[in-house]
Parts: sequence; structure tokens; C-alpha cells
Amino acid sequence: MPANLTPEYKAAEEEYRRARDPQARLVCLEKMLSTIPKHKGTEKMQADLKRRIARLKEGLQKKGGRRGFAVTVEKEGAAQVALVGPPNAGKSTLLECTTNARAEVGDHPFSTRAPVPGMLQFENLQFQLVDLPPVSSEYMEPWVTDIIRGADSALLVADAAAVDCLPQLEQVLEILQVKKIALDTTATPAADQGPVRHLPTVVLAGKMDLDGAARGMELLRSRFSPAEVVPFSALEDDYSRLGQAIFRANAIVRVYSKSPGKDPDRSRPFVMHRGDTLLDFARVVHKDFAEKLRYARVWGTGKFAGQRIQRDQELADGDVIELHM
Repeated sequence: MPANLTPEYKAAEEEYRRARDPQARLVCLEKMLSTIPKHKGTEKMQADLKRRIARLKEGLQKKGGRRGFAVTVEKEGAAQVALVGPPNAGKSTLLECTTNARAEVGDHPFSTRAPVPGMLQFENLQFQLVDLPPVSSEYMEPWVTDIIRGADSALLVADAAAVDCLPQLEQVLEILQVKKIALDTTATPAADQGPVRHLPTVVLAGKMDLDGAARGMELLRSRFSPAEVVPFSALEDDYSRLGQAIFRANAIVRVYSKSPGKDPDRSRPFVMHRGDTLLDFARVVHKDFAEKLRYARVWGTGKFAGQRIQRDQELADGDVIELHM
């Protein structure tokens, strides 16, 4: 049975994506639960929302009380990307090379003990990469899976030069599967189903400057085909391929707003997602615009300059929208 999600639910979901702190995310989740259609087709989605609300409330209570603490990373940029991998995969080196952050880099396992965020520049966007302690059967910080679950996507980092690079990644995937987290490397990741979080994922082959990495790269390509495996070396300084892969994994659509007779500011796009419509965009610009919108004009690839579009028109990357109230 189709979910037939309401515009109010979709608006709350978009607000949730943009929320930067746990309290704001909690408000959005509660709004999503209150506006989701109540029928058999949404039973699993309702159960998942209730579980996420309970988990978030518990974390907030722990953070504010003396019973314990919750480790969180406030979201910034167009998407939050969790760096996931086994011990000594090179996640901290990746973070230092691609962002302005300074992580604790060491040759010994488990050198990362706390989440370290950094911003990766890609064209006119920034992605927040979050370095995390390793996913390991030997020992894993209990809050690591909470941050992975709450991220927008993941970067699965492999030491391509390691003889056992593929078995290492398989163990990571198995551990996360037990925690009901599925790292999805397909072009169209599955929607979350019940308690299982399906996270859009980019596979990265690290340490490509070391001996044996070429063999590891081929193994990774074979294992995750047809998904792209992005090569990385600490000796390079062009990270556009990595940025492009993260951009695609998060299904991002950049949309620009303009006033009549003026040029759009292309340095600050509105971050939308594949499948979002004109009505979704109007809500993001201002919560009242969706109701007041009379019509809109669009400039973009494959469109007549300034043509009028309907409220249900899906947006494309690079579209320039002129809203008329």
C-alpha cells in the first residue's frame, strides 16, 4: 500500500534534514509523526519515527542530566558524512587532507577517540566529514553507531594496501548490520524500513600511494560493482572526485532564488534533493510561501528561459526560481 505522504509531512521531513541540533531534530520528528497518514502502508514508518523520537529524547536527557552523556555532532553544510571503517584505515588522514580539521593521526589502531568534524569544499557547497573511532569487533565506542545512524550519508574507508582490506570491510558491514544500519552503495538507496537505517554510502580506497593498493582497488571494485570506488592518496591535492561522489550519493539538487529583474546569487544555493518540487522549494525559502505562491518562473537546462511551472514540477540541479506571490 502506498504511503501517500502529505505536503505537511514532506515539509517537516525537509526541516529535519536541515536541523542542526538534537532539540530541533526532535521537534521535526514529532511533527512528522503527527502529520504522517495513519494507515497500514505507513505502520513501519510510524514505528521507526517513534523509535527515533525515543532515542533522541533519551540522548537529550542524558546530555542534560548526571546519569551519563550523549555524544553528538551538530550538522553543518549541505550534508553530514560519517567516515566509517576498520582500525587504521586512514580516516583521520583523509579528514586532515581534505578539510581544515586536525585529527589525531597515529600508526596504531584506535587513535581516534572522539568525533572530529571538518568541512570539505566542493564547488559552491561544503560537506561536513565526521571522523569517528573505528567500527571493530575488538572494541567500539557505544555512541559511534548513533552518529552514523544520524548522518546524511557515509564514506566507507578502506586501506587498499592491506592484504585483508576486503575482509576488514565485510566485518564492518556485518557489525553495522547487527546494529540495524545498512550502508547502501547503490545509485538509488532503499528507504528506511522499520528500525533499519539505509545510509547512502560512497566507497573510498585509501592509501593508494602504497605498494599493493592497486590490487586492493580491483578487489573493492569487484565487490561493490557497479558502484564507483573513489581512490585516495595523501599525496594528492585534488578532491573534486570525492566531492562529486558525495554530491551524487546525497541526491543533492542546487536551486537558486532570484527577484524579478535581478540576477541570482550563485554562491549560495538552496540545498534541495532529487524528487523535490517547486512547492518544497517555496517552503524552504519561507514557511508561508507555499500557501501564498501564485506562480513561479524557472531558468535552467532544458527549459525555456522564464517559463512558468506548476507547483508539482520537480527541480533540477542549477535551476533558478523566481517566486511570485
